[in-house]
This record gives sequence, C-alpha cells and structure tokens, in this order.
Amino acid sequence: MTRTNETRPMIGRLAAIAAGTMLLASPAGSATTAAAVLPVDSPTVVNDVALACTGIGQTRDEARWRDYGVRVEFSNARNEYLTGAAVVVRDAAGRELINVSCDAPWVLLRLPPGAYRVEGRLLESAAKPRTAPFSPPASGQLRVVLQFPDA
Repeated sequence: MTRTNETRPMIGRLAAIAAGTMLLASPAGSATTAAAVLPVDSPTVVNDVALACTGIGQTRDEARWRDYGVRVEFSNARNEYLTGAAVVVRDAAGRELINVSCDAPWVLLRLPPGAYRVEGRLLESAAKPRTAPFSPPASGQLRVVLQFPDA
C-alpha cells in the first residue's frame, strides 16, 4: 500500500513531463519546430513552399535554379561561402513558413508575393544568427546575403 502511494506522485510528475514535452515538440507549442534537412541539389517542397539547397560546384549554374525568386546565401566576412546553416522564413505576421537546414551555401525559395523575414544560423558555430527582411521580386532572382563576420 505504501508503495502505491509513493508511486502516485511520481506518475503525476511523469505525466506532466510527457505533456510538456509534447507541447514543446508541437508547432503550436514551440517558438521553432525542428528543422527539415534539405537534400543538396534536389528540389523539395516544405509546407507548400518550393525550395532547394544548392550552390556547390558546377550544379549551381544549372538553369533550373533561376526559377526560384529568392536566393538566400551564407558567407563570412571575406565573402567566402559558408555551408551548414539552418534557415527559418516567417511571413509578415511572424508565422513560421519553413524551418530547414542546408549543407550548401544557398537556399532557394519560390514564395508568393509578400513581405517575409529570413533568419539564418550556422550549425556547429558560435556565430550569431543573422536576419533580413525581403520580398520576392515579380521577375528575376533576389539575392539575400546573410553574412556571418564572426564565423
């Protein structure tokens, strides 16, 4: 009997921890969901947004990449490309549209007209995250360069 009474508070604590963990893991309960890992040089769709992770070698010159209206680039203070970044794009209301990681220096986005904000952070680096507002162009490709001078 004593054993049963002693385990009840523990079961309640475990249930509270599990509920809190589920809340943190859900998109509505957390500030940022887990980043989807993008394959390099392969068009992908995440949350109805067409995107690609590219920019390495000769594949970066392929015509198919020009169909994306926004190119987010990662560089250091010497304008050298950096790889291994996480990118979050939010709409004008601050809603998270995509949260991805890319092991190449460019993330290409095909977004509808509107105002957006991108935040980039380097994975495995103490460099501070960088943000920039942008709006996709009616034609052509907008370059949004996130420079990490402390990388």
